[in-house]
Amino acid sequence: MAALESTLKTSLDELRMQMLGVQVLFGFQLQGLFQDIFLELPGSVRMVDTAALMLIISVLSLLLAVPCQHRIVEQGEASLRIFRISKRYANYTLLPLAAVISCDIYAATRQPFGEARSTALASINFLVAVAAWYGAGMAIRKRSGQQRGDPLMQETRTSLHAKIEQLLTEARVILPGAQALLGFQLIVMMTKAFGELPSGAQCIHLIALMSIVLTVVLLIAPAAIHRLAFEGCDNPRLHAVGSRILTVALLPMICAIACDVWVALFRLKGGHVVPGVGALMTVCLLAGFWYVLPLIVRLRIRAGPA
Repeated sequence: MAALESTLKTSLDELRMQMLGVQVLFGFQLQGLFQDIFLELPGSVRMVDTAALMLIISVLSLLLAVPCQHRIVEQGEASLRIFRISKRYANYTLLPLAAVISCDIYAATRQPFGEARSTALASINFLVAVAAWYGAGMAIRKRSGQQRGDPLMQETRTSLHAKIEQLLTEARVILPGAQALLGFQLIVMMTKAFGELPSGAQCIHLIALMSIVLTVVLLIAPAAIHRLAFEGCDNPRLHAVGSRILTVALLPMICAIACDVWVALFRLKGGHVVPGVGALMTVCLLAGFWYVLPLIVRLRIRAGPA
């Protein structure tokens, strides 16, 4: 019988691996918009780049929904439900992640190599990614005769050590996305394109910068508290305080991403309607997956058996 605590920890580590890939792509999506050559690219390239930006935010919303549900719904307890959610969401994000990589390859190679070659490169990349991420696993499972479904596991009271270990792992899952945003926001302020933005757009970018700095500070706080307050030892208070900090840390991250989407769409489209709608949709998507859905699930579980 598999140990649920260690299996869930492994699943969270796999989410962290996907987030490291998302980190690079997220940074490229936002920084590419402020390169001098970007506005000279054909309209089709800019549309593909915009689609990739929306897709990468969707991927981010799903990946970070897992630690949100673990904190808000399960309150740090290892459960079969959160293990299934982590597997499901990780699988859901692979296809759009492959699409984002292909879109970025198309956008980056369109100018130097032309329409035909960039399309071929993007298509080949998409097929290879899908084959490696879905096809290989399915083929191995079919050959080994492995049946679909969860391994045999039993829910037991999660040990304090496992709870703290999973808390710190979830902070490491979220941190790469915040790092990507922070790096983008600092670098972009030194570009010529940023200096050409109206003062209002620059102020919105500054709000995003301050918000993501707050997120990074909060995400690192549990590790600092663990060392300074508890000398690296397990303590129930650390888990309680760390869970609250981790949950709150995503609020300024939502603000930062929404503001960056506003600035990005303003750079692409101009005006205020399209950027405003894009920023509002971003807030609804992220807040829905990170807070509203977990709270609904928590209320339903408390109301009666699922």
